[in-house]
Amino acid sequence: MYLEKEDVSLYYEVTGEGEPLLLIHGLIVDAGLFQETAKYLARRYKVITYDRRGVSRSRCKGENRFSIRKQVEDIRDLLDSLSIDRVYIAGASAGALIGLYFLLAYPERVRHIVLYETAMLGIMREREPETERWLEEIQTLTAQGKMNNVVLRFVRHIGSFDKRSRPRPAEVSMREMRNHDYAMKEEFPALIRLKPDLGLAARYAGKITVALGEESPDTVYVRTSRMLAETFGQEALYFPGYHNFPYDLPQEFAVCIAGVFSLNPLEQLPKGPADEMYSS
Repeated sequence: MYLEKEDVSLYYEVTGEGEPLLLIHGLIVDAGLFQETAKYLARRYKVITYDRRGVSRSRCKGENRFSIRKQVEDIRDLLDSLSIDRVYIAGASAGALIGLYFLLAYPERVRHIVLYETAMLGIMREREPETERWLEEIQTLTAQGKMNNVVLRFVRHIGSFDKRSRPRPAEVSMREMRNHDYAMKEEFPALIRLKPDLGLAARYAGKITVALGEESPDTVYVRTSRMLAETFGQEALYFPGYHNFPYDLPQEFAVCIAGVFSLNPLEQLPKGPADEMYSS
């Protein structure tokens, strides 16, 4: 299905019935990251997955530039089109960062959010010289047009891959390959400049669960998760996998997500400002 907006045809899928649950993917991948997970979660939830604008089947009708404001507005408009007032959210990597920005803009619409190995590179590059060096290397290779090297360098930085993961279907792999240029030339440079207001986010800590893969090595995503958990005054949850856990072990990911939501009742928290968090 598509949500037709003035500047984008937003592809989305809805599976199951029950309380609404939105799943947000990160860079290069698309809604296919959660295809199998959605089948399990659909036993309890109305699961919404979508290709973020400019990715795979969500084609822009003009200039295809990354904007965190538009990413947040897409979520709002998609929920509105489905007559959903409040939603559970689980985001992985850059999808977790985008979900956090949605929480900051519309906290009253979020029941609870799971941030899995959040890609918060804008903040971490200021804290870690090694992360800054890696980001500079990626940007240099991109400027040189060495896109194969860029993707390989980016993927290696995620860490190990789970040997239990099933092979990707050919159609999913082809979609992801077509996403490489947009992800690394447009999304990545924008994402590494984003620095969400963590002080504001801490106000909504009761709505947030920070999670990471127990098998993941000491990547920037793991260190980000630990930093966020400390900022929010909580212990990070360890899920039984790596960075790509949602795809590698979809049933296990579904069980973890459903468990988090069942143990966290709806919090009634005050609204937050909808504009301040967009500055980078």
